[in-house]
Amino acid sequence: MTLPIIARCEARGLRMTGQRRTIAQVLEDSEDHPDVEELYARASALDSGISIATVYRTVKLFEEAGILERLEFGDGR
Repeated sequence: MTLPIIARCEARGLRMTGQRRTIAQVLEDSEDHPDVEELYARASALDSGISIATVYRTVKLFEEAGILERLEFGDGR
């Protein structure tokens, strides 16, 4: 069984702020593969203080930590 995203972040020593936890939870709950804009829409519906820049930075951080993998869909997203 795969560890939840938050647990994988904590295991890698990432500081999990409230906004990072929200973004991780949205990813965990997603049955699809949302792009950053869709991830932002879903996360900001839960926490209006989350900016698109925060989502981009968090996704990059998760990717660099080996928690997320970037998928290219061919339309620049």
